[in-house]
Amino acid sequence: MALLDVQNLKISFESRGRKNVAVKGSSFSLGENESVAIVGESGSGKTVSAMSLAKLLPPPPMCEVSGKILFEGENVLEMDSRRLRRLRGGEIAYIFQEPSTSLNPVFSVGYQIAEAVKLHFPKNRDVKGEVVKALSEVGIKDAPARYKSYPHELSGGMQQRVMIAMALACKPKLLVADEPTTALDVTIQKQIIELLKKVRTERGMSLMLITHNFGIISELCENVIVMFRGEIVEKGKTEEVLRNPRHPYTKALIKCVPRMDSDEELTPIDYSKL
Repeated sequence: MALLDVQNLKISFESRGRKNVAVKGSSFSLGENESVAIVGESGSGKTVSAMSLAKLLPPPPMCEVSGKILFEGENVLEMDSRRLRRLRGGEIAYIFQEPSTSLNPVFSVGYQIAEAVKLHFPKNRDVKGEVVKALSEVGIKDAPARYKSYPHELSGGMQQRVMIAMALACKPKLLVADEPTTALDVTIQKQIIELLKKVRTERGMSLMLITHNFGIISELCENVIVMFRGEIVEKGKTEEVLRNPRHPYTKALIKCVPRMDSDEELTPIDYSKL
């Protein structure tokens, strides 16, 4: 049985009396200790698909979600609020692209991670020790001192490491990383990618990476799903898709990635041919 099995997922939003369809019947699965990248440009439906996995989208009538999202055989869309609290963070954890907006500026980072640990492990008597351990695991030096730091006292890269520590502290089975390197400079991006690769291997957990950049997925993900205008247009093993893309949109996305070993000019996507 797959860890995650998404069947005929449809997502639409209500705006000014109009129904806007964001995802048009997507189906995919993810096994234990597997990794997948969902790739596509902004507006392709990849982020809302990821948010739906833990029922994080607005309730009806603002947003309508249908189909099945089976997590370990249980349909997320049929879970009540109590079951969802256990799922969110404890079984499916998220890392978002803007850590500065995800962290509360008025609480220390240690307090915020501890809050999540207390929720999912209420019997743990050494919550601070667990938080310090998580901060150390993601490469934050002098973790006991950083426990007391506020978000504004940390760089963007350090804030993202805190977000990863918060996600890992609750020992999830699936980690969803939504554009985790977008707001960071190139050297820090590399560090975050290496960190995600390291913790995923050590924890043996599944990873879903949401990105628009084909350049980073080969380092992190075994499988790839390409989304375009709310539909999955291609999926398969990462190496195979990169080597032999079949859909015109996939080919266009790959051509947008600069290569050191090629003099070929980057070309914009010609949507008239898709």
